[in-house]
Amino acid sequence: MAREDEMIGTDVASAGLHISECIGRDVASQLDLEEALEASRYTSHPYASHPKEWPPAAEVLETRELPPVLIERYGAAGGEGTALCGIFPEIRRAWASVDNSLFLWRFDKRDGQCTEYSGVEQSICAVGLARVKHGIFIEAIQYMLLVATPLELFLIGVCCAASADGADPYAEISLQPLPEYTVSSDGVTMTCVACMNKGQIYAAGRDGHIYEIQYTTGSSWRKPCRMVCLTTGFGTLVSRWILPNALKFGAVDPIVDMVIDNERHAIYARTEGMKLQVYDLGVGGSGPLKKIAEEKNLIDPRDSQYGGRRVGSRAIVRDAKPSIVSIAPLSTMESKCLHMVVVLSDGRRLYISTSPSTTNNASIGLTGLGNASQRPSCLKVIATRPSPPLGVGGGLTFGAMSAANRAQPEDMVLKVETGFYSAGMLVLSDSSSPAISSLLIVNRDSTIQSSLPSNFGISSRSSRALRELVSSLPVEGRMLCVTDVLPLPDAAATVHSLYSDLDGFEGLRESFEKASMRLWARGDLPIPAHSTKEKNHCF
Repeated sequence: MAREDEMIGTDVASAGLHISECIGRDVASQLDLEEALEASRYTSHPYASHPKEWPPAAEVLETRELPPVLIERYGAAGGEGTALCGIFPEIRRAWASVDNSLFLWRFDKRDGQCTEYSGVEQSICAVGLARVKHGIFIEAIQYMLLVATPLELFLIGVCCAASADGADPYAEISLQPLPEYTVSSDGVTMTCVACMNKGQIYAAGRDGHIYEIQYTTGSSWRKPCRMVCLTTGFGTLVSRWILPNALKFGAVDPIVDMVIDNERHAIYARTEGMKLQVYDLGVGGSGPLKKIAEEKNLIDPRDSQYGGRRVGSRAIVRDAKPSIVSIAPLSTMESKCLHMVVVLSDGRRLYISTSPSTTNNASIGLTGLGNASQRPSCLKVIATRPSPPLGVGGGLTFGAMSAANRAQPEDMVLKVETGFYSAGMLVLSDSSSPAISSLLIVNRDSTIQSSLPSNFGISSRSSRALRELVSSLPVEGRMLCVTDVLPLPDAAATVHSLYSDLDGFEGLRESFEKASMRLWARGDLPIPAHSTKEKNHCF
């Protein structure tokens, strides 16, 4: 028996070594996204339909209805109340607000629980979740929930309890009101909330400014919670205190979306007027917020659908300028020089850099550290990706241009309502068809290069080009939000261990959470989850 165990142990060790070698080769050959996009400028067809004979790349596993109490509350409001929704993957909860009530429930299992918070008097205008700062509250409070109303901002403690066997650390949650941690909004209505992984909480107001919600243990001379405006000068600050909102003149362009780049310690924002902004948080994210750049004319109407190369004899004619529907930071695992991706309403993607130079050195390896410490200094478009094809499964039609270089009718152009990008995956909610909405899922096609024979004769540039597979899922209703959900710690630790012996990885001396995020950026960990609405509900 001992001999059999020894033989099995040898086989397992050999298999483990083989897997590690394969992972090492895969890591070493990973191209920088900028290089792949540059090579794509010289290819005719960057997309392909997902092969029908293959297992589906994406499918709807289960459709769950909203909690009955939420539907009842929304119905009681007659469809005229203020309603918001989103997903908190950190605690495995979806959330929705109806007027002054906030509801949280599990999106990954049916447990029949729906936590309700109704401790505010005004309608909720923004919600955010952040890790709690150490040493301020009791250990049971693990997260801080920010609930913003037009008059006040409330910090609420979130306590998580594990299941009896310990397998589910988020089996139950409870909300702990913190009356002392309430601050006046100074008449500013918040539009969105973004939180850093270190616990900082930032909120954007309809006045176009960014605020930080700071909290401490408090003292006899200092309030435990403050709202600090980070983007205004002394003169503007004084005028805000002296003049009421009704007497303030001048056009205001409010921020409608704000995302955190936790690797480069920067904030990217987009405004109602389709401006893009970048803010620097300093090295390590501990410096004062500084506005670096703001650009409005990043969308060039002369751009063709193929990223700078014109296809056919005439440029595409569009009736309306596309709008920005989504922005997302790019991980250093994907690119050293590209920092943000912008998704447009016609399905195109703009890849943005905040550095003046974008020189690249082939592969990026596993650590992806590159020039992440370089501070942002500008905003410029490096590459444009054409919109995914319409009519997936049939003849490919690239956005407003068919493969035959003929302009398509207006009703055949993608009409993207919401978009999501993460770790090379793009999810778009398309409403171009009046009959039914669909989700377009775009993933990198990693089989092209490996499936081509060595004597195929393709050029090195063509083999490096970014090619993507497109799948379509018909859905009832509209997509509201999408998020990545990291596996539970035990599952993530298993994947993490496969990389622990690779050169460069063990030397990072980083926390397990940061290491898991790097694997997430490689596409090895994410579990996509999305939230949709029924047609007869208005979220």
